[in-house]
Amino acid sequence: MKSLSVKATGFAPIILPIAAILAARFATHTELATNNPGLASILFAWIAADALALAVIAKAPNRRPGLRALLGAIAAGLVIAFVGSAAPVRDAMIDMPPLLVAIAGTLAIYLGWSGWHALSAWRSTRELVPALTEILPARPVHFLLAELDMLRIGLLSWGAKPDIPSDARGFAYHRYLTPMLATFLALQLIELAVVHLIVSQFSETAALILLALSLWGTIWLVALMKSFRLFPVLLSGSALRVRSGRIVDLEVPYASVSELVSSLCAERLAARTTLNLALLSSPNCCIVLKQPVEYRTFFGSVRKIDAIALRLDESGAFHAAMEESLAAR
Repeated sequence: MKSLSVKATGFAPIILPIAAILAARFATHTELATNNPGLASILFAWIAADALALAVIAKAPNRRPGLRALLGAIAAGLVIAFVGSAAPVRDAMIDMPPLLVAIAGTLAIYLGWSGWHALSAWRSTRELVPALTEILPARPVHFLLAELDMLRIGLLSWGAKPDIPSDARGFAYHRYLTPMLATFLALQLIELAVVHLIVSQFSETAALILLALSLWGTIWLVALMKSFRLFPVLLSGSALRVRSGRIVDLEVPYASVSELVSSLCAERLAARTTLNLALLSSPNCCIVLKQPVEYRTFFGSVRKIDAIALRLDESGAFHAAMEESLAAR
């Protein structure tokens, strides 16, 4: 019960502002808002900006966010209010120059300030992620870049060779997965055609939306299948690099490894501290760590793990190579 309470408290700063903004947006479509568009526009802008600002305060360490983060939340709220309002309310905003100046000015100050920090981050790291996270929240940035990367893999990278550096040895895990994923893909394509035909009889718009979502899901599944082949588990001179397509990429130094076993008990395997990468099967290679290490998930959150479970196509060769690497450390 305590863990559920902690999770609920953690999600509250996300869920409550979204609920408040959605309720305010719905209110702009009412007759009362249509009859009083100027007042409705001011109230929506205030609610959206205030909700996001309070969310930033609630999520910040010691409830003290930086001024730039607070300014970004207010700017985002004002933009959401302008874009999400009903047409009469948005027209009222356009007819109120002070409100437009406030929205544009807040956004310009935030983008200018954050753009300068982003440029500094780019100059020092030459990496896109640190630069973008100076402007946008980190989790959406990681998620967006990950999705774009999956799109690139799904549509391109045909015939590409597995990513195995010259100083490392790769161990595949895709051969047992590919037939199952190919079956899912075939079923998804059949479902895509059937659902589109049925829904199009009632609503072309809904059918097109479902078609777009289904196509995206199909491309994502193709990318997932390809990424399992392109990104094998690696053993290099100093570390084990655990990969599961583009979903997981974790480097574990040999010094952090306690033991290598063939399997784990069901309770240990299901524990949150175990990173179970034996997808749709049971593991045949398990790495137990001396102490927990931090692992960043596909969506950007961080969890601590003390064991890793793998299903490799050549488990015997991996065990031998891993034992050799551990002995030589």
